[in-house]
Amino acid sequence: MRDSVRAELLKACSGFWMLAVLAYAILLPLGAWRFAGRGMLASGASAAEVSRAMLVYLIACPIAATFVGSYLVTRDYYYKSITRAVLTNRKDHVYAGKLLAGAGSGLAVGMVGSLGWLVIAGLILRGRDQTLLLDGATAQAVGGCAAASVLAGVLGVAIGWIVPNYYAATSISMLLPLAVEVPLALAVPEIARFLPDTALAGVAQAQPVFPGIFGTWTSLPIAAVWVALAAFAGWRLFERREIR
Repeated sequence: MRDSVRAELLKACSGFWMLAVLAYAILLPLGAWRFAGRGMLASGASAAEVSRAMLVYLIACPIAATFVGSYLVTRDYYYKSITRAVLTNRKDHVYAGKLLAGAGSGLAVGMVGSLGWLVIAGLILRGRDQTLLLDGATAQAVGGCAAASVLAGVLGVAIGWIVPNYYAATSISMLLPLAVEVPLALAVPEIARFLPDTALAGVAQAQPVFPGIFGTWTSLPIAAVWVALAAFAGWRLFERREIR
């Protein structure tokens, strides 16, 4: 089991693709802000208000973490290396190793994305003669982003096991939240707040943008239930799937 976890963590950190994903985790909040957030920065707002308005875009980081998790699985199927992984280690060890690697990769994405966005947000506000506060609220936002990204990384791995096709898993992990859950969170939050990515956004403290969704501590068990269900479904399918 230890060897399987070590191997999966090593694969997760190897190559230049992880650097590209980490860069994407930084750029995704910037893209979300450019698309929807510029108007939230009123010129007469206090430092606390503008800081809160900027930090909320950390909710984009878990989407990158979900993609990372799914890629840890779909990469092996895409390059047909899953057979070697299963022959080298037991199926349950490979499965658990990838779940743990997904959690670790999600944490890395959440932390790098948070710190990178803090730098970018600080520069944006400085250009407007405003200040990004680095206080307890900022630390809480970073912690929420990191926790949501850990869960998102595991969820992404489970999605990869359920749908081992790279393109299908990428669409589910990256497009579904933006194309389906974001509009639902804006239109019918009483339904959307029970969905997985909206619950993850709640953990990452998205309430200033989506006031109808649950808070962090209510969203956390909802997201955890979705992760557990997806992980169980992924295991059942992987256990029965013929490896070739």
